[in-house]
Amino acid sequence: MFSGLLLYGKKDKTIETAITTIIVMFSSLIFLYFNKDIFQTPEIKSLVTSKYVSNELLAIFRSICAILSIFTLSWVVLDPKGSPDYPLYFLEKKNRKRHSSGLTRLAAFTMWHFGLFGITFIILATISWIDISGKEVPDWILVSAPILFATTYSCAILVTSIVTFHMIDNEISKENNIDHLFYWYEIVMHNFNVILLAMALVINNIEIDWRYFVFPIIFGIMYVGWARIYAHFAGVYIYNFLDPRLSGGPVLHLMLLGLISISFTIIIIFKIIIKWNILMAILVILLFTSSIIRIRKPKINIEKY
Repeated sequence: MFSGLLLYGKKDKTIETAITTIIVMFSSLIFLYFNKDIFQTPEIKSLVTSKYVSNELLAIFRSICAILSIFTLSWVVLDPKGSPDYPLYFLEKKNRKRHSSGLTRLAAFTMWHFGLFGITFIILATISWIDISGKEVPDWILVSAPILFATTYSCAILVTSIVTFHMIDNEISKENNIDHLFYWYEIVMHNFNVILLAMALVINNIEIDWRYFVFPIIFGIMYVGWARIYAHFAGVYIYNFLDPRLSGGPVLHLMLLGLISISFTIIIIFKIIIKWNILMAILVILLFTSSIIRIRKPKINIEKY
């Protein structure tokens, strides 16, 4: 059924896909308009303290995560070797190999979400260090922190799950080389993202309003718009399932938005369990995280390569 959605039919579904996406975006903005109270300033204690580590250690942990994001993305851009991938060529409507390097590598959702990961931890680290210094943290930073964290974690679960359960096996089925999916920086962005965010949630247990679910959706739609712009100028869709012309274009976009909402729901469940029993929460989060990451390259018939 899913493979059928990735086919091109007699009719181009760009208009239907665009209308579907715009409706979801418009609905999300209306939801925000009628729920303005979610922008109220949270208590600073919920963002700078931990039951398990000192405020200083929490600040250091956040700073390390921020530096990791900056270093990783810088390496991706500046690495002269670049990396191969198999995007969908817009005019040909076919996936084939290309070699990308430089800034264009930041066009992928993986890099978008890891950039958001970095921004989130820069904000969180800033809050920690300002509080430790004894100065007052600006309200806008306090408001943005839990929203960014919830959005980043939701996107991270989505990215890791799609890479683990779809992209790797899909490339293998097409007999494409998958070495590039296991470069050190890919492992960091596809696996350590959810590991570090899980640690952050357990250590600090940031308060997350259930209505924050709208922000990962908005972020996802922003990337959908960017993917179309990138396809226009670069001539490729990095992810073939984002091509709005596909027969299942509208359905696929709704599925992705549904998956990112499920990812957010998982985070809310984690929070509930953390408040109920921290040991049980650690076990559940550990089991879930280990089930969606894929650090080792699967064994395959090397003759195909």
